[in-house]
This record gives sequence, C-alpha cells and structure tokens, in this order.
Amino acid sequence: MSQLDCAAWGAKKPADSLAFHSIAIATELLLKSHLLRTASTDAWNRVQIGHNLNKAARYAERAGLDLPSRLSLVVDQLHPYFQRGGFQRGGPRAWPPGFADDAGDIVRELAKTVFDHARQGAHGS
Repeated sequence: MSQLDCAAWGAKKPADSLAFHSIAIATELLLKSHLLRTASTDAWNRVQIGHNLNKAARYAERAGLDLPSRLSLVVDQLHPYFQRGGFQRGGPRAWPPGFADDAGDIVRELAKTVFDHARQGAHGS
C-alpha cells in the first residue's frame, strides 16, 4: 500500500494522525526524489533537510519544481508534528474538518507534478 493509499484509508477512519503521517512521508519522499534527480545527493538531503518539510519544499522549488499552490498549507500544518516525530506521540489532535482528504489531494497533485517534471526531463523538453 502506498503512503497516499494509506492516507486515504486513514482519512476514512477516525485515524487522522495515521493519515497525516502518511501524507507527510509521501510529501518528503516526493520532494526529495525531485532533488535527487535534479540537484542533490541522498547524503546531502539527509544532512541539510532531514525530515524538515519546509526545507524540502523550498529546495525543490529552487531546483525547478513548480509546487502546487496549496502545498504550503499542508506543509505548514504537518511540519511541526512530522519534524519532531509528533504523529507517534501524544493524544488526538484537532485537525480542520476535511483536511485529511484535502491534504491527500494536494499531495497527489504534487506526485503528478514531480512525475511530469521527471518525464519532461527524460524527454529533453
């Protein structure tokens, strides 16, 4: 099951933390995959970005990725919890209603953007 499939499953259950953790992982992997293809190494990503979604988004954009306009909303909400491992700790959090579904859609848009950018690069256009 992909991270986004897991997120969709969690969003349908009362498991928002699971959904958001999966969305955060998918976001990190998508942004870093773009960086690996265009601008960095895995070692550089590990040292300079770690699990910092804000940095990953900023560096990916600098490396030519046109980020979905609403991705910053997802990153702003999820980064503080993801950065500190907070999805695994503590009790339930109050997330905006419907945010899990919206965040999943936004990150699916990011996945399409990353894929399209890679395909354009492979075809030299």
